[in-house]
Amino acid sequence: MSLSKNIIKNEIFEDESYITTNLVFSFFPISFILGNLVTNINIILFCCLGILHLKSKIILAKIDFPIKVIFIFFLTIIFSTAISVAKVAYFEGYNHSELIRFVKSILFLRFFLLLLIIYLLNKHNILNFNYFFLVAALSALIISLDVIYQYIVGNNIIGLKSNGYNNSSFFGSEYIAGGYIQRFAFFSIFFTTFFFKDKNYIRFILSVSVICLLALGIFFSGNRMPLILFIFGLSLILFLNLKLRKILLLSFLITILFLKFIFSSNEYYKSQYITFYTNFINIMTFSKDDLIDLRINPSGPVTKMILEEYNEKKLGTKEAAKSKVNHYDVKWESNHRRIFLSALDTWRLNKLLGNGIKSFRITCPKINRPGVNLGEDLYPEKINRLCANHPHNYYLEILTDTGSAGFVLIFIIGFLFIFFIIKNLKYLKENNLKNLILLSAILCLCLEGVPLRSSGSIFTSSNATYLILIGSIVLSNKKLLKTKI
Repeated sequence: MSLSKNIIKNEIFEDESYITTNLVFSFFPISFILGNLVTNINIILFCCLGILHLKSKIILAKIDFPIKVIFIFFLTIIFSTAISVAKVAYFEGYNHSELIRFVKSILFLRFFLLLLIIYLLNKHNILNFNYFFLVAALSALIISLDVIYQYIVGNNIIGLKSNGYNNSSFFGSEYIAGGYIQRFAFFSIFFTTFFFKDKNYIRFILSVSVICLLALGIFFSGNRMPLILFIFGLSLILFLNLKLRKILLLSFLITILFLKFIFSSNEYYKSQYITFYTNFINIMTFSKDDLIDLRINPSGPVTKMILEEYNEKKLGTKEAAKSKVNHYDVKWESNHRRIFLSALDTWRLNKLLGNGIKSFRITCPKINRPGVNLGEDLYPEKINRLCANHPHNYYLEILTDTGSAGFVLIFIIGFLFIFFIIKNLKYLKENNLKNLILLSAILCLCLEGVPLRSSGSIFTSSNATYLILIGSIVLSNKKLLKTKI
């Protein structure tokens, strides 16, 4: 049976209201392109439709253990923010921005409501993921083709200009097209392999073409981490051995040859990925010295000696070290490494519950400015620190905002997810539509949860919505998979 028949021929679509709900749900991949406002409107509309369908079933529903853990995590966000806001109010007086933070922590519950409604609608056979699978697959392909077109021509199909090496497609001034393609790429790959499963030759040609187009789209977007994650995701598919080995190996070969040609003929792209590799190695060479030895006062008498020792350790020679003595912002270090270290500093202010939602942008400048007294300790400036709006890593952001309590809850969720994959690994290899949708979501969630990756803030609308959507597919299909077994 073709994919189109699988999507259309379903008894749940006899009710027009069910059709509307499914169409609104399948619109989410498009809403990410249109921006946070449209995404939030889509969430509100979908939740309202879901509540109309479910009514009292939301309250009376039996909830699985993973969803209970996720709910406790959301409560932890609110509680940690409330404690942080109360602390600021006590020591510094009323602050309107702190009150807004507390309100945002409560409004963040909308994402749990979204998760719960998706789970229950699927459980009661109201929501079907086939439409979402189709739209996600086509959206990634369209953005990828548009990025390539924008790179070659100089503007995309609606006239948005290319920035030369960075191409944003429909995202305009936001250079996130590569991340978008990577997030939905595996829906495109599995859509192609399933749609042409009865035509081996066409399936082989088109699958290789789709994988290469997705890789090129990510590459020409200028986003480096999504390309690394995409290649890693392809490796995971290869490990699963879904009768795609020849397709994947040829795709790898074509992609590597293309990248080699680009790097040999374009110094900019070559230097960008060399820098990316250097930054990764820099982040990996973490030591206790980064946390302890660098608590110095730049105006103090021992500054020069400490800087020389630190620079010599990093740069290898005393001559190189002396030339860097006056540059105690350590410009040769990875900015991500410096932000990660700053995140660990802010976590140490409140190890158990953290500092509340979106607190890093507020707390980090305080502890990295010399002479600022936060309670008992005086925090002098550190020479290898850098502040930003968020820690650029999901796990560090959870650690700084919700403390060890939130981090443990995320660890439990991650353990349950890994246990589910291991337990059902052999069933995930079956080539049917439900399994491919589930497998796409699992791969996306695995890549989103890579610990050492740089990322946006987990508390933004786009990132939180994406994680909830993909997570809800895994949670919903978990029950269906168990029934099948």
